[in-house]
Amino acid sequence: MEQLAFASTTLVNFKDGTYRWVDVKHFRLATPQDDEPLLTAVLSHQLYRDDYLGADSWKDGGPVHGPYRLDALSPASFEEVDQEAACATIRTWAGRYADLPETIAHDLEAEVYPLIRAATSRYRLRDLDEASRDDDLGWILGEFHELILIDRNEDSLTVIVASDD
Repeated sequence: MEQLAFASTTLVNFKDGTYRWVDVKHFRLATPQDDEPLLTAVLSHQLYRDDYLGADSWKDGGPVHGPYRLDALSPASFEEVDQEAACATIRTWAGRYADLPETIAHDLEAEVYPLIRAATSRYRLRDLDEASRDDDLGWILGEFHELILIDRNEDSLTVIVASDD
């Protein structure tokens, strides 16, 4: 039995000329587990094999996740963070270039921040070294931020990736 069952995905596309977006992948937990086995399960899930360079790029099943080689990622690549730090990761990245248009701020408030607030565990991908980047694709995406949220009250795991290309 698979530990994670894909439920849905949401895309917040900034459409403001900055080529920024937030991808949200929702999973259901098949059985209650500790956090580390869940992190291992998501890292090995087919939908995690996403280079984010096109719609459904995870279907290629390549050896990358965003700019990173999959073999460079492990549960130790993530640090546990609190709600404030997780929200700040997205908020700082989103506001980097200018004030957010009201529609994008609304979308983030509707689709991203409630998930962060509801999570019982929050993990942020650490800044990885250049050796972790994929030689062919690692340079295409700009800033790359990732959160993994575990919500034991809803038996769910969510992967949030915020980036630009």
